[in-house]
Amino acid sequence: MGRPVRHWPGGIPRFIRPHPESDLSLDQIKEEVKGWLLFVQESWVSRANAAVAVPDDDDEYELRQRRTLIKQWASATQDFRDSFHDRAPIGLPGTEGKQSYSEPDEGLRYPAEALERILDTRQPCDDTGVISLVPVDAMNPINQARWVKFVILLYRYDMEVGHCLESTYMPSKTVVNPATTGSTLSIEDFPAWLNLEAALFGSIYLTRTGTVLYLGNPGPYALVDEDGLETGRLALTMFKDNGAVEGSVLIRPFNMKEPHMWYSTLGKALDEVKHSMGGYRHQNPPLDMDLPILDILCNTQAANQLVNDMVLCDRDQWKDDVELYAPGYLALEAAGRGGEYDFNLLASPDVIGRYTKPRVLEKLRSGADPRFTFLPQ
Repeated sequence: MGRPVRHWPGGIPRFIRPHPESDLSLDQIKEEVKGWLLFVQESWVSRANAAVAVPDDDDEYELRQRRTLIKQWASATQDFRDSFHDRAPIGLPGTEGKQSYSEPDEGLRYPAEALERILDTRQPCDDTGVISLVPVDAMNPINQARWVKFVILLYRYDMEVGHCLESTYMPSKTVVNPATTGSTLSIEDFPAWLNLEAALFGSIYLTRTGTVLYLGNPGPYALVDEDGLETGRLALTMFKDNGAVEGSVLIRPFNMKEPHMWYSTLGKALDEVKHSMGGYRHQNPPLDMDLPILDILCNTQAANQLVNDMVLCDRDQWKDDVELYAPGYLALEAAGRGGEYDFNLLASPDVIGRYTKPRVLEKLRSGADPRFTFLPQ
């Protein structure tokens, strides 16, 4: 069974606010959070020392305590917070030295006991893949149908078999806290949903004034909001240290191959991704996601908007592609039930492999398209 969505009971309290500044240096950040880290260390009560015995199957004991400490610090008087800040060292005793590649810098390390079971209470979300911010279940059939097509269109429809996000082919979705208003998250809401709702120490820190810094992964995240789902474009988004959006670029799902390579493999910044093949604005105008999936691709071809060697493919090739990537989807779509498609039937890129599509290879060999020259090995 997968991890459940973590919702802060009653919603995240309004007095827990993001830090107003986003351009702090590393040394400034360490100075800002040192009192908070000391407060956590001195306040933490382990399971073994709890006043009431904690059952082993209570996997939220630490999560509840982390939320409680956040509330206490954010709502405390400034004199209370200063009482910790003024005597806190930069770097808690016992956390010095290099520990592992994934460990934060010295001066930003939580006491180990406050991180117990923290991986078990993260949000059930693969932040390296595509993430829907809108409800895409059977209660929202239009969204559901669009989402299924969006996910399938992330596979490759150029000359090679594969997936634009490599092996990260299964999508994720957010679920809005029922205590809040509205049924969707905005892109701006995402850092708080991912990190603050789950009290994810190591990604969130509180400052001397009780505000929140987000010092985990800043992105880019492949997020699909309501407009993106309707127009067939994900928002590849980077966030600042205070959770504000730093930058975002809209990209069609089937154009993600090179942008994904640029940021995930080459480590390029978002501004460079915007100027990679597939990332340019003129290559990513809105799509009509209510069309059948093959018509979406064919209309893009008719508008002369295909990127790179996608132009070598045609409707017949794309039909074969969809049958390979999402067996049975086209029949469901033809019956008006495309939104019911089971993502567990999606083909794993690791299973189908990566190779040049035979029909496209033959087209290259024949010289049928003068824009491409076949170079035999």
